[in-house]
Amino acid sequence: MRKMMKGKLIVFFVVVSFFSLPLLSLLGSGSEKEYHASDESTGSINLSLEVLAHRPMVEKYAKLEGIPNEVDVLLAIMMVETGGRGRDVMQSSESMGLPVNTLDVEPSIAQGVKHYKGCIEDAKTLGNDKWTAVASYNFGRNYNNYVSNNGHKHSTELADKYSLTVVAPSLGNSTGTRYAYPNPVAIPYNGGYLYLNGGNFFYVLLVQQYLTLNSNGSGNGTNSATGWKKKAVELALKDVGQSFPTGWGGRGECIVAVQGWINGAKAGTFIPGGVRTGYLQSGAKEVAWNQAKSGDVIQYENLGNPDLFDTGVHTMLVESVNKDGTINVVESNNPGGSGLVGQRKGITNSAPSGWRAVVWRFVD
Repeated sequence: MRKMMKGKLIVFFVVVSFFSLPLLSLLGSGSEKEYHASDESTGSINLSLEVLAHRPMVEKYAKLEGIPNEVDVLLAIMMVETGGRGRDVMQSSESMGLPVNTLDVEPSIAQGVKHYKGCIEDAKTLGNDKWTAVASYNFGRNYNNYVSNNGHKHSTELADKYSLTVVAPSLGNSTGTRYAYPNPVAIPYNGGYLYLNGGNFFYVLLVQQYLTLNSNGSGNGTNSATGWKKKAVELALKDVGQSFPTGWGGRGECIVAVQGWINGAKAGTFIPGGVRTGYLQSGAKEVAWNQAKSGDVIQYENLGNPDLFDTGVHTMLVESVNKDGTINVVESNNPGGSGLVGQRKGITNSAPSGWRAVVWRFVD
């Protein structure tokens, strides 16, 4: 779906359409300059069965390259690159100076691990953080030098500047020409765009979708649901890792999935309708963010038209609430169009521009 850059810059142009566009919380590292291999990622989540099938081979080559603790990150990179499908599963051909999709599965994994190890070594040598190494897998290893000269710590803002001022001009886009990129990770940051020929400066956020991250104590909330709401959460968790059909009324759509989990636990509770009126006609009550509980629903609602189904709308089932006020959810169709059911931790009270996050509670 995407053409990335691994050591060799290439031109790409991608326009993706999403029905369901959730906000990804920006989880990151502290302010230290030293590279740490595993301080920030503690496991993998939401990986496809195709990616999981490649885990033994990734472990084999990670061990051979001396980076066994990076397996989860490598699997997350594979998930972003190809979802584990096709031949060049880690899209690593370009890092060898070869045309895209030249390598077969095992050589692709071997080269992808080797390339990522090089990015890690650069980060260590230059005193950069872990995520600079991850971004360099996509941008090319020169990004490590750029970050080293700009504070030693990757950020979306810094990657944005690198994309605009270094990558795009090197490939002919000297005017900062943009194109639409309505990905869930992009909407909250800039409304959804990238620079033509500028690589993907959201790459780290894309990878982080498939990792469990340390985030100042969030992510380990208690599931307090009882009765049918407990069953609804259990039904949602059983679907994690599976993909379902999308499109209007499809089981894989975010709101349809949540309706299915709730009605599967207590028939007739969540009556389909508008983005807002569906809850009202179901007897649900809007509650404050700081009062959210397991079994509640988070709905992104358009400020100008509360019943609007459009880019930015998204529905999530609250699995648990953290001590810092962030929320852990089960959701479907993230990434948009995938119909994939996954878990996400540390959701904050924010939504894409022009939308708001509403917490709804159904009658027990």
